[in-house]
Amino acid sequence: FESSSRHVFLSLSLLLGSLVCMSLAEELRFDMGAGWDADSVSCAGRVSGAGSGGSGDFGLLDASELDATFELVVASIAVLEPAPAVAMIGRFQRLLSAAEANIVASHIDSGASPRATEDLVSQGGKRSKKERKKRARRAGAVRNNPSLKDDLADGSVSEEQLDDLADADTKTGGAASKNPELLNKVRATNPDQSKELVKKFVDQHNQPDNETRHQKQRRLRKVSRFTTKDGMDAILAEGDTATINAIWKLVDDRADQLYRKDGGRNLPRSKHDRTSAQRMFDAFTEHFTTTQSPNSGDDDGSKAARRTDTRRPTIIVGVSVDDDGQLTGPVAYGTGPLPQNVFDRYLCNAEIVGILFNGNGQPLWHSRKIRTASPAQHRALVARDQGCVLCRAPHQHCETHHLIPWSSPAAGPTNIDNLALVCPDCHHQLHDTHKTLYLNNQHIWTTRPATPNEIAPKHTNGTNDTTKPGQHNQPASPTSKGRRKKHHHESEQQLE
Repeated sequence: FESSSRHVFLSLSLLLGSLVCMSLAEELRFDMGAGWDADSVSCAGRVSGAGSGGSGDFGLLDASELDATFELVVASIAVLEPAPAVAMIGRFQRLLSAAEANIVASHIDSGASPRATEDLVSQGGKRSKKERKKRARRAGAVRNNPSLKDDLADGSVSEEQLDDLADADTKTGGAASKNPELLNKVRATNPDQSKELVKKFVDQHNQPDNETRHQKQRRLRKVSRFTTKDGMDAILAEGDTATINAIWKLVDDRADQLYRKDGGRNLPRSKHDRTSAQRMFDAFTEHFTTTQSPNSGDDDGSKAARRTDTRRPTIIVGVSVDDDGQLTGPVAYGTGPLPQNVFDRYLCNAEIVGILFNGNGQPLWHSRKIRTASPAQHRALVARDQGCVLCRAPHQHCETHHLIPWSSPAAGPTNIDNLALVCPDCHHQLHDTHKTLYLNNQHIWTTRPATPNEIAPKHTNGTNDTTKPGQHNQPASPTSKGRRKKHHHESEQQLE
């Protein structure tokens, strides 16, 4: 193992030393113009004893030597344990991506056209037009801010994050990749979190006229029918964001009811009668057909089965109150700014719920000391978190998570400051890996290993404890049972 590691690092030094020299040579070529001579650029003494004569001096490796060196690197990695092997591959990929971005950036600096730049990128192998454009934009961001090359090489910024910044550059005239505040936030977050930060930066930078965008969407609204390449009949509805969100929310809510009726988390997904996509289809068709399809849900003639025409979507909108008491700046959580005329229409038939925040954006209320979050608390979390705090999944798919588990020895309370929205995948990962979620000094959600006092006990009966520690023999009240049934994000998930 140690011998293989030494081979990897020695080979890597040769390979990357050559790549650095190639990148430098590329820059020198554009500075020196026609007088540049490849033979005049060399790398000396990068690896003691390396090179043909073992003198410590060697020139640039030619193509065949680079191939041989890289093959040695790959062969050496192949004999490592999986974890260090994958970690080392990730490191090499970052270094190589940074080298590529720097070389292509130098090519752009020389005056190369976008087409010529994409042609250069295509030399990296079979890449789609979309991939070529993406890598060219990535190089453009490095050209705009050379420090991003080092960020990519050392892992401070991932390829995904650099691509998001590069895309934002095209929408902000290059402002995104040069904004120190945004870059610090991107370096401190994971790609899912930073994607939303970059989007917000673009929105704030451009300050689009939301009313105009909404009017354009309304003017171009349409529904079309077609056949997919798989031979499936399909209907495509295109329209304004507010209307599509309302339709999607109705369908998503109904599909969630069908999921629980099919067995929910109490039954393995492989044993469900329908897939998630099939449930969404059944939920969608219920709103447009008078006769429900088999297995579509409430087929017993109950009120629930006949309420599809009267149900209204729940859309949570945040607004500010100006000095005159007027509601301004409506924002639909999960989708962004809302046109004022759409917000005015919502107000005609809406339930108004007030939530007061302090200066740090923390909702100022606490619950009674019960395990499950109340509907009011959940609405407050949606207003504060607006989605999964780790991966930014939509709030409609999120569950309420206790930062300090309610049934742990630390006895975490069901208070707003001990709760956060997380999606099912992140929720399970937090508990399975015994991680504690917290808000750091930069107001960014992150995790740390949980202390023994913060780990909830495992229950052999397969259900959650619904009482405080020391009261395990007391049954849950009918009220709490009803609440758990209604709010499946607390009961069915069987998590704190």
